Amino acid sequence: MEIVGFQPVRERVSFIKALIYGPAGAGKTRFCADAPEPCWEDFESSTETLKHWPEYCDTPVKTPRDIDEMRRDIEKIVRGKEAKTIVFDSVTTALDYFMRQKLAADVAKPNSKRQAHEFWEKDYKYATQAFTDLFGFLQNAPINVVIIGHERVDKEKDAEGKTEVTGIYPDITPRLQQAVTRLVNVVGYMDARPATTKGVTRRLYLNRTRTIEAKNRLNIQDIYIENPTWKEIFGNV
Repeated sequence: MEIVGFQPVRERVSFIKALIYGPAGAGKTRFCADAPEPCWEDFESSTETLKHWPEYCDTPVKTPRDIDEMRRDIEKIVRGKEAKTIVFDSVTTALDYFMRQKLAADVAKPNSKRQAHEFWEKDYKYATQAFTDLFGFLQNAPINVVIIGHERVDKEKDAEGKTEVTGIYPDITPRLQQAVTRLVNVVGYMDARPATTKGVTRRLYLNRTRTIEAKNRLNIQDIYIENPTWKEIFGNV
């Protein structure tokens, strides 16, 4: 059956829109560096670790001065096809970074009643709306998008008083999480565990477990993949 103006699912080009979260040192940055032609919006100096591998030393990296500059840069990259993947590292820190910029600008105004380090509701709304608009633009953009996030670990005490982990979630504000959820087609949780021999084993969880939040629209069957690489999971997309 053919409907004018529609396109069969099999012919649609799919781009990876992913949220990869987990603890520091889990290997998230290295994993994303293997994505096709990545460029980095780095708010945590995470790309410093890439200097240790010659193959990543020429990765384009920037910390934008403000939200407007970030938006202009990303639109230019998408429209000019200057990269195939955009990485936000991390979205948690980026939100805080821009909120602090807004606060500092308000404090500096004449007769300002603002206090340094005192966030107002409008600061959250300002930064959240800016990212919501940006992610809306990227949702259908012909480019891979990877959002790196921190983890939030929920714990409870059982009947015997022992503390157990009840959930591991992306550490994103509820308002921003709505925008991220609309954007991404994969949510992966990455951690690193001591290996039986020297070094660590890295795991990327792509399906939900009892405690780990994940999302998988790509029909990947494994609950987790050990020592994952981008090409192994997503191919050359």
